[in-house]
Amino acid sequence: MPQTVLGLDIGQSTIKAVLFTRNGLTGGRVLAAETIDIKACGGMEPAFKKLAENKSFSNTPCCICLPAADIMFRQVSLPFRDDNKIRKTLPFELEPLIPFAVSEIVTDYLKVHENGLLVAAATKKSIQDWITLVESNLGDLSVIDISAAGLTSAMLESKDAKACGVVLDIGASSTTAVFYENGAIVQLRSLAIGGNSMAAVWANDMSAETKDADYSPTGEKIANLCSRFCLELKNTIEFMKLNDILQSDLTSITLTGGGSLFPPLKKELEDYFALPVETLDLAESKNIEIEGSLRGKYQPQIMNTALATAMRAFAGNTSFNFRQGEFAAKNTLINLREHLRLVAVVAGVIIFLVVVNLFLGYGLQNQRQNNIKKQISQIFKKNIPEAQTMVDPVQQLKTKLAENKKSFGLYEGARDIPVVDLLKEISGLIPTSQDIVITDFSYENTAVSIKGQARNIDDVSAVGKELAKSKYFKDVIIGSTSLSKQGTKVDFDLRIELR
Repeated sequence: MPQTVLGLDIGQSTIKAVLFTRNGLTGGRVLAAETIDIKACGGMEPAFKKLAENKSFSNTPCCICLPAADIMFRQVSLPFRDDNKIRKTLPFELEPLIPFAVSEIVTDYLKVHENGLLVAAATKKSIQDWITLVESNLGDLSVIDISAAGLTSAMLESKDAKACGVVLDIGASSTTAVFYENGAIVQLRSLAIGGNSMAAVWANDMSAETKDADYSPTGEKIANLCSRFCLELKNTIEFMKLNDILQSDLTSITLTGGGSLFPPLKKELEDYFALPVETLDLAESKNIEIEGSLRGKYQPQIMNTALATAMRAFAGNTSFNFRQGEFAAKNTLINLREHLRLVAVVAGVIIFLVVVNLFLGYGLQNQRQNNIKKQISQIFKKNIPEAQTMVDPVQQLKTKLAENKKSFGLYEGARDIPVVDLLKEISGLIPTSQDIVITDFSYENTAVSIKGQARNIDDVSAVGKELAKSKYFKDVIIGSTSLSKQGTKVDFDLRIELR
């Protein structure tokens, strides 16, 4: 029996849905496709209810991908490649790098060159909310991927293994750039310019008669917009090369998403980077059939990501998936081959454990313990060469990471509110009569964290009340307070939730 899966590409303004059925081991067919306008429906939940009205989508296994702008990405380097070791060590590595407690997030990672990892993190609350929303309206949810990551993985199956390139998924309000090298995804970035900006400029800068595929970007506003897009992409590439995330020059650029239909941008990218620019049609490249009733209506560039998301159900662990750990899908394996693979793995583990139990003795266990101690010592000396003794290596490494973050950390926000505007807002709201010194400031996703010193606890309370008046802030929470080491001032922590 062919297996049918619903793939959902969830964007900021629309949801793209593709119903895909698998025939045999490689073939497939698109049975249905639909685009839902979230704003027109009145929000995300009504949009899902609207999708559920399509009987073809009801009670169907689902795979979804979330916008890259809603996910935190971090580059981590570990001296081993074993997945069990990575998952045990990763929380300690991430703790000083994210603005949430490790217990509040769920993570997944992709292995990149050498000992590097590209780690994606999302809050457990947001993942649980997505699971509830999908399964209460449609069907069982087996995969939660990230926009364009699954699409890039599917595309890389037929790409040159040594290629270095970028996939630009141009959505309505922003563009997701997925960089790959040597057959693996190495980074995801969100660029501020999207299809809506292009459409608005094009509509203002062109007459109706010139809107055709052969149009050349002669308008000043169109040319400026395309140049800004290319410059932002170039700066991102240079930053990644300086940080050894990319080790080669780009050899290709691939476009997808609604904004890829904007003719001037493709030409500007080709001229700016002197590279071939390809517009992706995933269904054609994978020889996937399109249902006859959809022909003439199905737009590959708009539906590519949703199709790739549906195909993730059959692709194994080739991209991110937040449906793991406590959120692991129950009874959602939809492929007999996956069942057999799971049985083989479990049987192999059981046999291995029996053999280990029979033949391993105290001597081997002792040797393993000594090897682990040597590895810990090597990691410790590599990262803290100036330390004379190793007392508590985990705590000492955490302290060192915290110090490095304060010295070299970059504070970035994922909202549309610039950091400069937040700093200006905070500076304007705190009265000059109060002696407030801010010693630490971090901003990411929906949270701003501030540490500082005040003359007394009353000043701290006054500052919290003033900041609560901001148009940007939803909640201002006063955290821990304590006397400073000199005893003359009060150290305080503030956590601000953005609207």
